Amino acid sequence: MKKFLIVVVVFCSLILNFNLNLKILKQDYSDDFALLTQSMEDNSSVKNENGETIICTYLIFDEENNFLAERTDCEVGDRIIDKNFNVFEVYFVDNEFYLAKAKFVETLKKNSITKNQFNPFSSLTEDKKIGLYMTHNDESFIIGDGTDSIYGAGGIHDIAKELAYQLENYNINIILDETLHIPHDSSAYVRSRPTTIRLLNEEVNALFDIHRDGVPRSQYITSVNDIERCQIRIVVGLSNANRERNLELARYLIQVGDELYPWLFKDIYMAKNTYNQDLSSKCLLFEMGTYTMEKDMVLDSTAELSNIINTTLFNTTIDEEGNLTINSDNADMTIDEYMNEESSNISMWIIIFAGVVLIFCIGFMVVKKQKPKFKV
Repeated sequence: MKKFLIVVVVFCSLILNFNLNLKILKQDYSDDFALLTQSMEDNSSVKNENGETIICTYLIFDEENNFLAERTDCEVGDRIIDKNFNVFEVYFVDNEFYLAKAKFVETLKKNSITKNQFNPFSSLTEDKKIGLYMTHNDESFIIGDGTDSIYGAGGIHDIAKELAYQLENYNINIILDETLHIPHDSSAYVRSRPTTIRLLNEEVNALFDIHRDGVPRSQYITSVNDIERCQIRIVVGLSNANRERNLELARYLIQVGDELYPWLFKDIYMAKNTYNQDLSSKCLLFEMGTYTMEKDMVLDSTAELSNIINTTLFNTTIDEEGNLTINSDNADMTIDEYMNEESSNISMWIIIFAGVVLIFCIGFMVVKKQKPKFKV
């Protein structure tokens, strides 16, 4: 019994230590720990008889054979959330013919949102800081870069730089980290984890991993006033403890985006990976178009995306009922403040619970030790 209580005490101490250090994120992660991080397996590339790489993509349909999404990777359990917040879960994957089936799960509730007239360059928040980086540095665009991949700093770096420039127009302090995490393999997210930690140590309000997809051009093209524009997909990792909070931020971005540029966001895809989003409740991955799109078209979408990011985090408030107001004139919290407070509350409750258990176990051990022993 004594050994069991010691184990419980040690376990509670570990929980306390983990939660206290999670917010700081200033510890060095060893290679052994990093290797435990789940990473994406690129299983969509095959070679033909000439040795040329061919990209195979999965077509995902619902149970009524309505097309839902196209992905370079797909696993049972993945989720697709469309613009109407209908949630579909993949239950069957054919890896030979690259087909998948998904069932309807639920429709997520949308927040009530009010849009007031305002100057987009105004802000309810003064100190604003956002981090940008690229896990897959090699990703490029055939039309613009001349190839889909450049070993080193590919065309995706130009997309991140343009997004940084556009965000700076809203007086946001941008930390763009161009650290290379090559090659583009199953360990790329392990290598980008220290970069994620380093940026979070800068106390950024949000952190975005910038990518481009590997599906056909048609999947990211939309027409706006008879002009072709590039869409963006938000990716959230299913295998991270912050998935609900990351998803909440993604939903806020889409809802505010629908008020400003309803064509921009394509959907939300939740895949079985962490994408290092387990490190913060405000980490997201953006798929900025696809490799077969014109690079200039992707660059053009960064202006709208930056406006949505700034408006959502710093110009939109939320009240106690969950109602959103763009350019609010009341004292409600901004989305950024709300996300910070919710994360702090969750961590605090975990710490309090672990502390109570620890105190109980110590008290129990003291009482048992002082209990008189009777001999028969």
